[in-house]
Amino acid sequence: MPSTSYPRYSTYENAGRTPSLLSQELPRPRVDVGDIYYPPNTLLEPHFSSIDESRRFGAACFCGFLEDTVEVEHCLVIPAIASVRRLPYDIPEHAEQDLYRLATDEGFHAEQSQCFLTGLRSQFGLGRPPDRTGPLFLRRLASQRSQEPDASQREIVTVLNGVVTETRISIELGKFAGDSRLADSVRTICRTHADDEAIHASQFKALGRWLWEEFDEGARAAASRAFTASAIARNLPDVARLSRYFAQATGRTLAESESLVHSLYTEDVQIEELQVSARPTWSFLTDLGVDQHVSFAAALNAERARLREEMAER
Repeated sequence: MPSTSYPRYSTYENAGRTPSLLSQELPRPRVDVGDIYYPPNTLLEPHFSSIDESRRFGAACFCGFLEDTVEVEHCLVIPAIASVRRLPYDIPEHAEQDLYRLATDEGFHAEQSQCFLTGLRSQFGLGRPPDRTGPLFLRRLASQRSQEPDASQREIVTVLNGVVTETRISIELGKFAGDSRLADSVRTICRTHADDEAIHASQFKALGRWLWEEFDEGARAAASRAFTASAIARNLPDVARLSRYFAQATGRTLAESESLVHSLYTEDVQIEELQVSARPTWSFLTDLGVDQHVSFAAALNAERARLREEMAER
């Protein structure tokens, strides 16, 4: 039965704050200091020959995080907002309007990230990625979306992908902001973004809940499959990219770096990291009732088997 009311959610007004774009904080990395830009990688840390290699690897990782932010905002979240008006469901006007207001914030987060990214690349001499096809998870999400034969369902999947990413990003950013080991500039850019994303996550979760109530059982089953596939794609470590970062940091060949990184990032390690980063998303999806239609455990086992086969072919 369709819901009669839209779930409550946060806005800047009822949270008593303003979007970070109004202050235009564009922090930049400092040059010639020993700042740390990313939490240490416990698996790879023993394989660096110096603190400088570790710092360089962390800088490369944070560049990847910023690249992902730019891509996510413009290629995932803003398209999800735009797709709301094309759904075959009549979202209340006030909720639709509030979602559209978020698109301006998301564009600023991309600008803020690109500004820091440019400075960090220059500081460490890190070039642009050789592969310009975008992050692995966005390619997987695009592939999953393209497999939907119905145009309306593709729009729904676009929106559900936005809901999934917004269930995790504010928590991820909050961890960076609260990590005293990291450079002040890193903590600043992550703190302001996290503050905004707390508002955004609230609104996207409300959208997800409202849609779930509007869906009939067939639509819920389809949405459950899309939600689960999206959560896996969004949270799986990109081992190929970690290998490239390791090569950049250490001067080892890409082949040597791939051999080492893949030996450490077994399918079980990758699934474990996926589960940790996806925990907020699993919690939200379980609360909706997605696990009544899809087995998370079975989906993870299928992904583990896919990874095992992929690694065996290397």
